[in-house]
Amino acid sequence: MEKDRCLFCRSRNCFERVVTRDGLYDEIACSKHVEDLHRHADETRPGVPKLFISSTGTVIRGDKSPFEEVK
Repeated sequence: MEKDRCLFCRSRNCFERVVTRDGLYDEIACSKHVEDLHRHADETRPGVPKLFISSTGTVIRGDKSPFEEVK
């Protein structure tokens, strides 16, 4: 899977990212699939702390985890 493509379609206009503290979940979605992304994250990694990131710029998987900046 390409780092800049929506989990649910081929769009590269992704402004939403979900990352877990343990780093086992890091996915992105376009504006059409934000709700799907949130549902997928909760179903895939239940009970794990997550950051739900909305951006004005495009996001990609694998960028430095925002959890690393939160101490």
